[in-house]
Amino acid sequence: MRFKDSVDTAFATSFLQEFVEARRAAGLNNAPPCLWSPTPPLELNEAPAEALSANAGFVSFVIFPRHVEGKKLDRTVWNLSTFHAYVSYHVKCSEGFMHTRMRRRVESLIQALDRAKPGGEEKKKSPNSRSFKRLSLSEARANSIS
Repeated sequence: MRFKDSVDTAFATSFLQEFVEARRAAGLNNAPPCLWSPTPPLELNEAPAEALSANAGFVSFVIFPRHVEGKKLDRTVWNLSTFHAYVSYHVKCSEGFMHTRMRRRVESLIQALDRAKPGGEEKKKSPNSRSFKRLSLSEARANSIS
């Protein structure tokens, strides 16, 4: 599989490796066996070099007669022909999820930095419209003693 972006390539490689591992789960015993390799399979020895320029590795499915008998043929052909789109969709979703998580993390770090800024204390309003001043720890102790 080939991807243009290096980030997409990294996500796709990880996704494909997990895809192969997920096949071994209990509920997927009837699914076609799936193999992933960074090198071309032996069946592609005679293929031209430009056809073998995959940067996310090679995926091989083993299709048995039970996967193509009767009405299963159409579904199997559809799933195999749209597999690249399926992987691309999940790669983009993963990338979007990571960006969202990074944005949230940056926002929380910026809030922590803003709270840590010295000075510039301004009066704040409480929910019932009374103003109050945030006390430092030493000021709070002094007020509680008196």
